Amino acid sequence: MNTKIHHLSFRKFSIGSILLRIAMVSCIAFYVLPIIFSFITSLKTTPEFYQNVWALPEKFRYENYIQAFTEGKIGEYFLNSVIIAVISLVLIQVFALSAAYALSRLKIPFANLVLVLLLVIQVLPTESMIIPLYMMLSKTGLLKLQYAAIIIGYVGWSLPGTIIILKNFFETIPIELLEAARIDGSGEFNTMVKIILPLMKGAMSTCFVMNFTYVWGELMWAQIATLLTDKGIPITVGLLNFQGMFTTNWPMLTAAICIVMLPLFFIFLFLQKYFVSGLTAGGVKG
Repeated sequence: MNTKIHHLSFRKFSIGSILLRIAMVSCIAFYVLPIIFSFITSLKTTPEFYQNVWALPEKFRYENYIQAFTEGKIGEYFLNSVIIAVISLVLIQVFALSAAYALSRLKIPFANLVLVLLLVIQVLPTESMIIPLYMMLSKTGLLKLQYAAIIIGYVGWSLPGTIIILKNFFETIPIELLEAARIDGSGEFNTMVKIILPLMKGAMSTCFVMNFTYVWGELMWAQIATLLTDKGIPITVGLLNFQGMFTTNWPMLTAAICIVMLPLFFIFLFLQKYFVSGLTAGGVKG
């Protein structure tokens, strides 16, 4: 009887693990195959692409990448996205870090109410706030300023989630550590820079990766915010210019897409260990 039960449980575990592996492989293939397809297509000529979409190129050609810079102005769009991402991420990290520290460690009035409002804003769909924000920026003239409208939107929409993540991490830091710093005469700013920040590599890296992924790949607000200007166009909106009204140079477009993916690849490559530790650190209170 015990042997039969053991055999059934082992069989159940084996089937479950097999299904789990199938699901994992399917998820990986869902994300990886389009990247491989884009890279292979970027090395083809236009006739090769239309002759057989799935075939490998007869010869590896890098002319599409050169054309993406010379004809498609991908370099200009790339630089605009870098400027937007750097300014947005600096503002998000600074504001969120200060707010999270205040909400978790300083005795400020209505802290719980502020946290509830942040949670409400976090669950609201971004699309519901686009029209009010656009009207406000239009009235103040900020839509005409290069980068300003896009950055304001990105910072505003990224702050609530970032504050919540950092606040949860702050609460894992022993209060005795901060009290000892105050007894030694350390001010709040000095405590933040010299004690807290070195402990927050994981949480900060997590927020950085999540916010960079959003800022770098966002399209809807970027397209709306640049309707009235042809300056400061980010790379996501610039990719739309690669599509013609009747025909599209797919090899050159996929070359541009591969260029767009490079920053995301390198950021995940260098920050992955901090990213994983940051995701799990805030979930357990010390």
